[in-house]
Amino acid sequence: MKTKKILSLLLAVLMVMTVITACSTPTDPASTPAGDDTSSTAGDTSEVTPEGTGMYPGTPGEDSIVINLGSEPPELNSALSTDTISFQIFKHVYENLVMQDNEDKIIPGAAESWEISDDGLVYTFHLREGMLWSDGTTPVTANDYAFAIKTLIAPETAADYAYFGWIIKGAQAVTDGTGSVDDLGVKVVDDLTLEITLENPTPYAIDMFAFGSFAPINEAFYNEVGADKYGTEVEYILSNGAYTVSSWTHEDSLVMTKNDGYWDAANKAFIKEIKGVMIVDSNAALNAFKAGEVDMIGLTGEQVTMIKGEGYPVNQYNDGASWYLEFNLDESSVLANKNIRKALSLAIDREAYVATVEKNSSQPATSLCPPGLGVTGIDGDFQSKVGDLISTTADVEQAKTYLETGLSELGMTAEELGPQISMLLDDGDKPQLIGAFIKEQILSNLGVDISVEQMTFKSRLDRMSNKDFSIVFAGWGPDYNDANTFLDLFVTGNGNNHTSYSNARYDELISSAAAETDPNTRLEYFKELEQIIADDMMVTPIYWRVRDYITSEKVSGVYRSMFQDWNFVNATIV
Repeated sequence: MKTKKILSLLLAVLMVMTVITACSTPTDPASTPAGDDTSSTAGDTSEVTPEGTGMYPGTPGEDSIVINLGSEPPELNSALSTDTISFQIFKHVYENLVMQDNEDKIIPGAAESWEISDDGLVYTFHLREGMLWSDGTTPVTANDYAFAIKTLIAPETAADYAYFGWIIKGAQAVTDGTGSVDDLGVKVVDDLTLEITLENPTPYAIDMFAFGSFAPINEAFYNEVGADKYGTEVEYILSNGAYTVSSWTHEDSLVMTKNDGYWDAANKAFIKEIKGVMIVDSNAALNAFKAGEVDMIGLTGEQVTMIKGEGYPVNQYNDGASWYLEFNLDESSVLANKNIRKALSLAIDREAYVATVEKNSSQPATSLCPPGLGVTGIDGDFQSKVGDLISTTADVEQAKTYLETGLSELGMTAEELGPQISMLLDDGDKPQLIGAFIKEQILSNLGVDISVEQMTFKSRLDRMSNKDFSIVFAGWGPDYNDANTFLDLFVTGNGNNHTSYSNARYDELISSAAAETDPNTRLEYFKELEQIIADDMMVTPIYWRVRDYITSEKVSGVYRSMFQDWNFVNATIV
């Protein structure tokens, strides 16, 4: 009965919000009732064009658009960034060796061609002639890509994504301090030729080279401004992509302007200026959209119902993000106790969460990896082969059994446990609802009263990196289309393993998968890894996210998908 009252209260809160107002990803508003056939399906990346309705013509700028980033990018240093906002900006302002098209397929970028050796180990990239950095005079060379890799994996950089470069021969040894950069499998043959040798044949390596962590860095510029300043202000950014960062007012807005010196400027970046604002509150974002101040925003469930009721089209796509409670397993934390973690997980009704908070086609999570993500060389998505490892409804009796065992092992009561646990969330109205739901589920079903802390996206990431938390509500989206992009997060010492989790068998499976060339054997390794996550519960998945958004009538051709989030390089103004 008490749970029903709590759900009713949350529904009432959401209804009140509707009356008031008439997506390391940040907690982005997302919605549309499941089964509503007026929207595109959860996995559809196609855009519903709102042209001709006359309802929301958009911002007045003739050659510019405004989008809601939602949060401040922590920094724009490709060697350090871990958040989705920064990486979306990177794909606009940097040209990797290879890029992705509007079907997520790999296409030539700075490299106009490449060869892969017969053994799958050596990639030779041939760069285009005449490419320039955004200062308009400095040539883009193979060394810019080699230096970026060396910076990413350097121990002094201390990059959370350093492990991303470990597919390259000798890279992990460099990061660990046991190897020399002289033995790294990166060779600048000449200004326009780069040779990269992998540690093991990696079928998805070419997709990884399109990711922001492999964006180029001009060595002279980097050394001139200094590692601490690089990517922190406009004057400390040198780029080579379709756009440049022309303005950055922290915690307010960031402007990208068409780079006329970009090698393919005639065929891309048709929108001359893209301004990203940082509106955290979903009601304020919708008001700004209606007022013609913003051209693209995410929506909550109530907002979707309202907008559709007006007859305006809503877009929806599966962004591939898995959201979970991430536990700090440090030995000083009460959450180092597995029985406590299992109790908290079983106390949460994931179906109720989706129904009352997300209110769209998002799905209750039954494993870590989301639907739509594959395993290289295997047909179909990985999640369907894993099956349901986590219950989508609360199992209160089992949760209480785990709690009693855990409390006995800790020598404390439920009343004493609660003050030991605090959950971190982003700021804004939706995270507030998320925090209220999870807090009440745990209190109602276990009698444990945890606290909730909201903060900026940047602060939340800082706390996670410093392992200054007990629980954090966090999400992860895929960097490339292989289950490894999720599963390697929890390897011992991984920079993005904020949980401090360490398991010899887990590490062995990831290493074996990296060296394995048979797809079916890799699949079995990955299935075992998912089972370990369900058993050890260093994280407990809550839901797989689907996003709803609207664009004004002036925007056409924005591309959003599981592997790119948003991309305006080929978009136009109507």
